[in-house]
Amino acid sequence: MAALDSITDNGNSNTENKIVNINELYSRIIRKHISELLKIIHSKYPTKFPKTAITAELENIFSNVNFINQAITVNESQKNKSNQSKLFTKTSRLAKPKLDPACRCQARIWDDIFDRETCKQVSAVDDEFQVSDYNDINIKRFTKKYILGKQCARKRTTDTNYCVLHNRHRPHGNYLEPPTKELCLHFMIDGGYIDTPLSDDE
Repeated sequence: MAALDSITDNGNSNTENKIVNINELYSRIIRKHISELLKIIHSKYPTKFPKTAITAELENIFSNVNFINQAITVNESQKNKSNQSKLFTKTSRLAKPKLDPACRCQARIWDDIFDRETCKQVSAVDDEFQVSDYNDINIKRFTKKYILGKQCARKRTTDTNYCVLHNRHRPHGNYLEPPTKELCLHFMIDGGYIDTPLSDDE
């Protein structure tokens, strides 16, 4: 690890050096991977591991993780060149302009439930929607309050409202149309927004 302790520019001793904390890099990478694993656990066991437990469990894990103090010294000029190179690469890769909303596929894709007013993800739905039968959902009140999933980002094919994939199969309906009661319950149960009673064999 001695090679990571310091990387200096011998050709220019007057160039200002900056310290980059490796711990922060490690922490970000590990947090992302653990968060993805917790989401997978939640998707497999939404009742036993609800969505609200993901953040709490993530913080609990990180409160017990100790990183070894370590830093690398990166020459400022080298860092700027590296950043410029990365920026150029990202710009080249992301140079494709955003798709005109009018040209996007209208299919709804699986995602979280969002507050219609703030467009932010919600951690739970109101008590009135904590139901076990979709017939008990007041669909007008639900759609006024929430948005299910997101709109497909692909380009729709000529003379249709959907992309090639969603022309064949649309399990979650049309994003621009009100969802059905059945779909609302599906998103709430499988997304962990409401609790479902455990079966006798669980």
